Amino acid sequence: MQTIKESLINIINPSNGEVLSEIKPSSTSEIIEKIQKAKTAFPLWSSLSFEKRITYLQKIYELIIRDRRDIATTISKNNGKPLTESYLTEIASTLQVMEYHIKNGAELLSEKNIHLGVLYPAKKSFISYVPYGTIGIIEPWNYPFYLPFSAITKTLLGGNTFVFKSASAVSVVGKLIEKICLKAELPDGVANFIYGDGSAAETLINSEIDKVVFTGSAEVGKKIAEVCGKKLLPVSLELGGKDPAIVFKNCNLDYACGGILWGALSNSGQACASIERVYVQSEIYAEFLEKITNMAKNLKVGDPFDDETDIGPLINEEQVKKIEGHILDAIDKGAILHCGGKRLSTSGFYFEPAILSNVNHSMKVMKEETFGPVIPVMKFDSVEEAVYLANDTHYGLAASIWTSETGNIKKIAGKLNSGTVWVNDSLFLQAHPKCPWQGYKDSGYGSCSIYDFVRVKHISLDQGYIPSLHPKSFWWYPYKGKARSFHALIEVIFKDGIKEKAKATFQTIIDFLR
Repeated sequence: MQTIKESLINIINPSNGEVLSEIKPSSTSEIIEKIQKAKTAFPLWSSLSFEKRITYLQKIYELIIRDRRDIATTISKNNGKPLTESYLTEIASTLQVMEYHIKNGAELLSEKNIHLGVLYPAKKSFISYVPYGTIGIIEPWNYPFYLPFSAITKTLLGGNTFVFKSASAVSVVGKLIEKICLKAELPDGVANFIYGDGSAAETLINSEIDKVVFTGSAEVGKKIAEVCGKKLLPVSLELGGKDPAIVFKNCNLDYACGGILWGALSNSGQACASIERVYVQSEIYAEFLEKITNMAKNLKVGDPFDDETDIGPLINEEQVKKIEGHILDAIDKGAILHCGGKRLSTSGFYFEPAILSNVNHSMKVMKEETFGPVIPVMKFDSVEEAVYLANDTHYGLAASIWTSETGNIKKIAGKLNSGTVWVNDSLFLQAHPKCPWQGYKDSGYGSCSIYDFVRVKHISLDQGYIPSLHPKSFWWYPYKGKARSFHALIEVIFKDGIKEKAKATFQTIIDFLR
């Protein structure tokens, strides 16, 4: 893991355990200075037109396309994921988010008219979107390029300035993001970067910023929510998951096994939306176990830069020990290990993917977020049992259902306590900017959409104000004699029948003109 020693952060290469780089952490005074710079730059940046802000985002977009080889290399060195995943889940996902907001951002944040209906012919209402100010962005190590740039894109488009802190383990990627923003020549103070451990994040959260955007563990997210809650500081939390997959007997078994394998093991299982629990209908349970075990055995764990590698190393030693602990706990309580489950190298953090059966909900591997290449498989008999087991968790980020009969699937999906439910897929459209990404329960709150990065302002305009005709609205003071008018008005508006409405309307007009 990374170590902070003698005022330097030692960034470790997960592939070999060697020091990749040394980075100086930001001091408290430097962090406060960066926050002040961001707040000073806010008036200018927020006053720019959408077109001008989008021009800067376009520069970043083009830089990422141009430098994608170097970016992918840096991500794989610092994070350990295979080069293919650096291109697919980091760079392509980032460009997809940026492209969408570059093309649609001005329309998404344009002023919207509210139609109030025939009862208010003289009233007009509008919704506009205004920036928060300075946003503190804190992102994790598992997707160190995509997650920051997704938040940065929406932050800048919304007219905010920001202070970004990357996870200390991936500070090299953080420096790369800073370099890209510098090349894009954003106005001074708009984009600010700090480095360090949890104390740097604590300083940021306790400062005079205007909103916090955090992605990470539920444990840390709850602490951040507590701090923000005390001062009513807006916060968006995208937290962890213990995502279930439900496999019905009518599924295409080869397809389901392939999809679950990728959904569970992509990025070495280090994704908040990784499949971490698999529930298989009892009729196909044995066959499913045999197929997915054989598939897992055929995956290549190794050097992220080897074109044949499917699974790279874990991020650090701490993660290796956590996964080992979950597997040992399961075996001690009766689970059967079908393959893998052990470390492959002492010079890096490589770990063989594990398939476990005979598991139950007393085991850590079925209750706590494992965040590693482990697939525990449990059988079920009925739909009701599958839904109960899937919902038996503190988390509620995502779930997947695998079936060949999709006619009634929305009803089953609706019973799952998850922000996203995939049918016959997993980890797909998570990065699509049109799709909300939000969790239930301990998986956090906030939709990760552009509207999480702006405030909503309502403006109401009375166009029928004619002082010479009627100097005030009839519901204003004094109330004398108006109870009868409102009594009649309720009939005009809400009662059925032309005769009753006409009578009430006549009485209301008479009272109004008095």
